[in-house]
Amino acid sequence: MILAEKGKAYKYVCDVTDRAAVLQLAEQVRRDAGDVNVLVNNAGIMPCKPITEQTEKEIRLMMDINVNANIWCIQAFLPAMIARNHGHIVALSSMAGLMGIRNLVPYCGSKFAARGIMEALAIEVREDPRDTSGIHFTTVCPYIVNTGLCHKPRIRFESAMKVVNAGEAADMIVDAVLRNVMEITIPPELHYMNRYIHRLLPFPAAAAFNDFFDTGVDAHD
Repeated sequence: MILAEKGKAYKYVCDVTDRAAVLQLAEQVRRDAGDVNVLVNNAGIMPCKPITEQTEKEIRLMMDINVNANIWCIQAFLPAMIARNHGHIVALSSMAGLMGIRNLVPYCGSKFAARGIMEALAIEVREDPRDTSGIHFTTVCPYIVNTGLCHKPRIRFESAMKVVNAGEAADMIVDAVLRNVMEITIPPELHYMNRYIHRLLPFPAAAAFNDFFDTGVDAHD
């Protein structure tokens, strides 16, 4: 975890699957630099193999990191944001949180969960009797970002479904936060593909659409 404040940078190490450790970290950050203005829940792992080959240990660890850690960090940092009516929470979901992808069944579930957490959180905070108008939320749904997480991507039309470099993705996320956009895809055009094509089609037609584009992730150890 890196925190920047007034030209200074602080580095912390924390097991985000450990709720007590996350709460302790939040207290340490407040002592060192004050209240957090922007929380980015970015931790994630992606075991990539057929569902019948994924182990219990892999799945439980992934859910702890990809799902529960989001909740622990929200519980740790949201109260101060509400008290000050100021803050922004960002969560990294995925295009796998918008549609099902072969070899990523538990991962898709975890990223659908991340989107659900953020959507429900935005509603809960909005309906809080206190003034929470200064608190904002952004959910990010990347396709494939060149960070090393996706080892064996399969892309038929690389000009249309390109792999995005990490710097370009970061610029898009910062822009979305500055504009208080609630949900973005990376690249941006995938938002419209999912919302207006994939989700409006019956399943057989959506499956044929996926077959035509033939994009996804091949299994690896």
